Amino acid sequence: MLKIFSVITYFFLLPIVLSSQTDEILFAIEDSPVYASEFLYIFNKNNPKGFDADVQEVRDYLDLYVNFKLKVQRARELQLDTLPNLREELEGYRRQLSRSYLMNKEVVENLVKELFERRQKDINLSHLLVGLDADSDEETIQEAYERALELREKLKGADSFSEVARVYSDDPSAGRNGGNIGYITAPLPEGFYNLETAAYETPVGEYSMPVRSNLGWHVVRVNDRRKARGEVEVAHILVRSTPEQNTGRTAEERVEAIMKKLDSGVPFETVAKEHSEDAATANRGGYIGFVGINLFERPFEDAAFSIEEDGAYSQPAATRIGYHIIKRISTRPIDDFNRMKPLIEQQLENSDRKDLAMQQLIQRIKEEAGYVRNDSLLEEFIGTLDEDFFSYRWRVPEELQDGILFTLGEKDYELSRFAESMRRNTRMRLRMSRDTDLKKAVTELYKAFTGDAAISHQEALLEEKYEDFRALMREYEEGILLFELTKMKVWDKAAADTTGLRNFFNENRDRYLTEQTASVVNFYIKNADERRLSRIHSAAAGRSAEDVVRRFDGRRDININLSRETYIQRNLPEGLEFSEGSMTNISNLNGDVHTFSKVETLIPPRRRELHEARGFVIADFQDELEKAWMEELRNRYEVQINRDVFERKLNLWR
Repeated sequence: MLKIFSVITYFFLLPIVLSSQTDEILFAIEDSPVYASEFLYIFNKNNPKGFDADVQEVRDYLDLYVNFKLKVQRARELQLDTLPNLREELEGYRRQLSRSYLMNKEVVENLVKELFERRQKDINLSHLLVGLDADSDEETIQEAYERALELREKLKGADSFSEVARVYSDDPSAGRNGGNIGYITAPLPEGFYNLETAAYETPVGEYSMPVRSNLGWHVVRVNDRRKARGEVEVAHILVRSTPEQNTGRTAEERVEAIMKKLDSGVPFETVAKEHSEDAATANRGGYIGFVGINLFERPFEDAAFSIEEDGAYSQPAATRIGYHIIKRISTRPIDDFNRMKPLIEQQLENSDRKDLAMQQLIQRIKEEAGYVRNDSLLEEFIGTLDEDFFSYRWRVPEELQDGILFTLGEKDYELSRFAESMRRNTRMRLRMSRDTDLKKAVTELYKAFTGDAAISHQEALLEEKYEDFRALMREYEEGILLFELTKMKVWDKAAADTTGLRNFFNENRDRYLTEQTASVVNFYIKNADERRLSRIHSAAAGRSAEDVVRRFDGRRDININLSRETYIQRNLPEGLEFSEGSMTNISNLNGDVHTFSKVETLIPPRRRELHEARGFVIADFQDELEKAWMEELRNRYEVQINRDVFERKLNLWR
């Protein structure tokens, strides 16, 4: 029974099942509502054109989706969703999906947005470095941190950052630049994410707390923020500072001559090929490509970004190697998120900031979940370990004093569970040197174990936190149910019901006809000259192939062989028409062998037997069963469609 929602029915269901104030019920099957957002999600996913499609296509898709949900309703009524094998399949899919989804949703997406927002600004930065070696121990690292804190206090009381940096910074360039790096933009190289974060989060004129990088501890001062310059595509003409060898003309004289040519209208590329002294780019018309900040000397950069129009060129910019006349070809905007997103994702693909962001996520999850740890129990356990811990031989002690090691959310994790995970993680234990402190080794393993627990905790909340993940899991579960029920009601039944299949075939025999075919005879003639070939071809037009053979074969060393084949019309050899008597011209097959073909007869269609058309019959029988099943479902369940909501949402979506 297909009904339109009555106003009374709609407002009765609304307060009970409406998921949010912005969502509305599109249709309901019995007491099970389907919301407009669900239909929108499915339609967009399965229709590349989206709502640019014809309106009737959208309405037709609604009918298809109602049919789909009717089948799902029946599957749930039959409790197929409780079958162990289906539950196991769904859980397996969820396990595969949840980790990558969580990584993408709570790590990658946040990093993409963060990097995009940071790229909108250039930061003028000064820093003071307390250097560290890559293999520094914890004590040395802590001492360096405290030293950085002392220098931060010294900076706050100093008249000039550069004076302190020149005296105390371990950056070799500080003596020259006073610690001023200049303008930077994200992303910074690998190992400098914390420095980048400090640069973008520290207010102008203030000092950051010490932040760690591959080089050591940095104290950062932000001098200025400006709108990011982005990237500009350029070509250049280089005139080196040294006098010209042949003429002795100075660089200034050569630049003046080049500018006159450009101003007179000679194409930039032509002038670059003739006069640029940059061997790497001259033959490309001076083309460099896209450049950002800090790639070239400041005069070059300032000149490139000061050009206001594509195709325009700068006044000569002096650098250490000479003069550059720069042409702007285009600019690459950085404020279009949709355009920038794939580029940023590519930059992040193998970035260390993913690992750092994951650790931050784990820390946040622990805080939100009320993570509580039992340090004394862990310390007692570490005290029971010996050097065997770093070998294959190590086993969880039988006399282990078990207890709750930590709590995350509403779940307790016992020490025995952690110990067993370490036993299984032989590779990680063996990677640790016997010289490694036992406490440090167990602490590292404990960190990994609690991190996995935190991620698992968050994965369990995905449906609750993310509507699109909930929709994805619903889609997959309903797909499993549909497959299982269709298999029962249609596919298996069509294959097993031999009587029903035979009856269906007998009632519809005229649907399973062979195609009309042409019987074609091929003539192969050897040792015949052109005149005799023509006579044979003419004779074949009015006689049977056998008559032609009797008349010409064996005479004057002529040899004729025949072959026959059957063709449907679309496969007919070139040169033949689909009519009796149609013939090809004579052609040379090889050497002294010639050939031609003739349509002898057209064979009318005939009824196929079941064994000849079984695949087609089963497919049609399945369609018949599905139609009958859909009619049964339509009669079994009350379907209520809110056409007003559909039309209103359709206008909104379009």
